[in-house]
Amino acid sequence: MKDVAPPKPHELSSIRRDIGSILTGKSSSIGHAAHQSISSVSALNKNDIFRRTTVGARPAYQRKSSSSLEESPGKLLQVLRDADQGNCWCADCGSGVKTEWVSINLAIILCIECSGIHRSLGTHISKVRSLTLDINSFTTDIVELLLLVGNRVSNMVWEAKLDPSLKPSPQATREQRLKFITAKYVERAYVEPISPTLSRFPTADETLLTAIKKNEIQQVLYALALKANPNVTDHSRNTHSVFLALAAADPASPSGSSTSKESLPLRAQTPKVVAFPIAELLVQNGAEIPGTLPQFPLSRSAILYVDQKLGRVRPAGERVGDRVGALPRASAGSVGAMTGGGGAGAGVSPQERERTREARLQKRVSAGGRLAKTVIPER
Repeated sequence: MKDVAPPKPHELSSIRRDIGSILTGKSSSIGHAAHQSISSVSALNKNDIFRRTTVGARPAYQRKSSSSLEESPGKLLQVLRDADQGNCWCADCGSGVKTEWVSINLAIILCIECSGIHRSLGTHISKVRSLTLDINSFTTDIVELLLLVGNRVSNMVWEAKLDPSLKPSPQATREQRLKFITAKYVERAYVEPISPTLSRFPTADETLLTAIKKNEIQQVLYALALKANPNVTDHSRNTHSVFLALAAADPASPSGSSTSKESLPLRAQTPKVVAFPIAELLVQNGAEIPGTLPQFPLSRSAILYVDQKLGRVRPAGERVGDRVGALPRASAGSVGAMTGGGGAGAGVSPQERERTREARLQKRVSAGGRLAKTVIPER
C-alpha cells in the first residue's frame, strides 16, 4: 500500500475538536477559518449523529430523522478519511473499492472483501461493522478510537515486520486474503517482538500498564498485539486496567474542590462529554469492568461510562460526583439487584416478595387506623 503523508497536527486537532462539537451539540472553539478549511467535517452537522444522554442508556450515534444519515450515510466515513488518508484504502489489501467497513476492536477500515474474512475469524479476533449501515454501533468512545488509530497507526504495529511482497493486492483471491489476515491478526506473525528499543519493560502486561497510565494509545495497541492481558491489574494499587485508563483520560477533580454543579441531582447535571478511547480499546478486546469502583476517585464522566457499560440505571435524583462507590456486578447473581429484587431478598421468588409487600402495607393501614381512633383527652 502506498504511503501517504499524515495530516498535520493542527489539522488533526481541528478535526477532532470539530467532531467533538458535533457529537455533543456544543459549539467548539475552532475559528471561522478553521471551519471552512475542514468542509467535509463541517458537512456532518449535529442533526446527523448525536450522543444520547438518557440516564442508564448507552451513548450511541443514532439516526435522528430520515433527512440525516439515512440520506447521507457516508458522512461518518468521510470524517474518518479526512482524519487519516490511510483510511481511504483497506488496511489489509489496499483496495479503495467499497472500503466502508470497520473492525471496532482493531480500529481499522476494511474493504467488503477483507471484512468478510474478518467476520469468518470470529468476534474474539475482529468485530466488524458497517460504517454506513450500523450507525447505532458507534459510540463517542469508538469514534474517537478510530480517529486516534486508523489504518496507518494500526499497520505500524501489525505489519512492523511484514515483507511488502507478502501483502495481498486488491485483486487477491479469498484464499490469499484468508492466509494473510490469519497470519496478521491470529498468528501475529508481523508484530515486532518486545525489545529494549520498543519497551522499557520485559513483558507485554507491564508494557500495557505503563502505556495506559501515560495515555499512549499506540503503545497500548502494541501491547495488546503482543497478547497482553486486557484485564491486567496494577498490583501496587490493585487497580484494574480499565479504571487506570479512565483516570488517565479524565482525572477526577481534587478533593474538596467540587463545585455546586457537582452537587446537583443527576437529571439536573450536564456533564461534559469525555471520550475514553483507551478504555474502549481494552473493553473491545476482552476487558471486563469490575463491579466495584477503585479505591481512588473517578470523574463523573468516568463513573457514567462504567454505569453504561454495566447497564446500571441510577435512581432519579442520585448524585454523581468524584467519589468512590460500589456497583453491582454484571453477573447472573446480580440480575435481581438490577431489577429491584436485590439485597436480602435476592433469592426470594416474585410471589414471596409480593406477599411481603402486601403484609407491610396492611400493617401500615392498621397502624393508621389505630392512630385515627385515639382520643386526645381534654385539659
